[in-house]
Amino acid sequence: MIYIDCDDVLAESTLSYIDLIHREFGIERKFAELTSFDLRESFGLTQQQFDHFFQLVHTREEVLKFQPLPGSIEVLNEWRNQGIKVAIVTGRITAAYESTLEWLAIHKFPYDSFTIVDKYNRPEMDMSIAKSLDYLKKQQFSFAIEDSLTMSKFLAQEMNLNVALVNRPWNFDNNLNTGIIRVNTWNDIRNSYNVLFSSKTIV
Repeated sequence: MIYIDCDDVLAESTLSYIDLIHREFGIERKFAELTSFDLRESFGLTQQQFDHFFQLVHTREEVLKFQPLPGSIEVLNEWRNQGIKVAIVTGRITAAYESTLEWLAIHKFPYDSFTIVDKYNRPEMDMSIAKSLDYLKKQQFSFAIEDSLTMSKFLAQEMNLNVALVNRPWNFDNNLNTGIIRVNTWNDIRNSYNVLFSSKTIV
């Protein structure tokens, strides 16, 4: 079972945030300038602005605007055809549960399970829907794909996983754990998986 994050791994989420922030607040940022995982810091938002943005970006209307990352659907279909199981594990707030499932269906992403995990201790989470990090640690995965440096280190350290970390401005760090592999594209992700598991039977 492969663990796959959603935002900025399957969905080009942050690119759409740039347009939304400009539309709502008149603030302009280039993608390369978003060097903090904390979007409030990256965009220079007040707490009030951030709260408005955070609720807005998880509405159905905004979620359905996201575009899939190039190659993501193709690679997931290849894995499905090879009998490799896929678990989508997102840190999105639970208010976006149904719209995220709708987005995945619209773009015909193949997957075996979908779980919201409270990765960042967000107060907006409905814990009757979301799972905890302790729950996540008990799950069995063979490989993981993330854009969050914090979660990549958690997966590598706490779960002993090989992690493909999708290069983003907010995750630059030269002190990566053993087992974290930097990738740029879904072709890189496919190749990294093949190198690790070509001689093994991993599902």
